Amino acid sequence: RSRDGRTGFRELAAATGWSQTTVRRRLGELRDSGALYFDVDFAPEVLGLRTAASLWLSVAPRHLESAGTALAGHAEVGFAAATTGPANLYVSVLCRHPRALYGYLTGPLAALPGVSAVETAPVMRTLKRSETAVQSSK
Repeated sequence: RSRDGRTGFRELAAATGWSQTTVRRRLGELRDSGALYFDVDFAPEVLGLRTAASLWLSVAPRHLESAGTALAGHAEVGFAAATTGPANLYVSVLCRHPRALYGYLTGPLAALPGVSAVETAPVMRTLKRSETAVQSSK
């Protein structure tokens, strides 16, 4: 059993008793089925993304699905989820600097139909990061 996600086909074959061809084929099947996928974990600052914010949106129910789908396509959005209560859509965004965040809030976000209110909480310090910028097929 491999304990390192960087383990090569040769080492996996030795650990499983399978041939390298079988290991390669099986990993391909697992990827194709969605049972195995790869996420990238990175420090946003390395990419110049220095301004993070949490957004709570109040969206008319008939626009919730389309607003969520649109947000999921925005480059600034790392995470979006429908919730319950007065703020029924939560969004986590990353921008290069505060001016870029302002531009996002007053541009693409403001253009979404059905949004009646947005509460913005700039992130002052990140203590733990659990989301990724990579979108999975799940």
